[in-house]
Parts: sequence; C-alpha cells; structure tokens
Amino acid sequence: MRTEQEAKNKKRQPAKCWNEAKIERTVDKFTDDFISNVYDKLYKGMKANRNTSNQKWIAFIETNEILDDLEESVSMMEIEGE
Repeated sequence: MRTEQEAKNKKRQPAKCWNEAKIERTVDKFTDDFISNVYDKLYKGMKANRNTSNQKWIAFIETNEILDDLEESVSMMEIEGE
C-alpha cells in the first residue's frame, strides 16, 4: 500500500505532491479500515458479542480457514494494484 501511494505521488504535479505525513496517514487509514472491515465481518459471521471467548474466536477462524482466505484476498489485492 505504501509503495502504491508513493508511486501515485510521483505522478502528481509538484504543487500537488503529498508530504510523507500525508502518505503515512493515508496508508494508516487504509490499514485501519481494512482491519475494521475484517473484524466486522468475522463478528457478524460468528454472531459474537463482547462476552465471546478467545477460544470461540480461534475455533471459528480455524474451522472456516479465515486466515488462508484472508491471505489469498490480500495477495490478490496486491496483484490487482500492480
């Protein structure tokens, strides 16, 4: 994501180039939004509440192979972004 933002920045007119802080904020916001989205989908998928145990989360993630699917999705995002 950071590399992509830096590449976009190089294509901008000099007066419209972002500074490092703006690039960092953009990358951080994308990361936060991505993690929140994953969490919300997991939360709804397992019908969790704030009392749901860690073991129940782990079992749900393992049973549904969430990490494998997530890794595949992220790798596809990187390929599409290139």
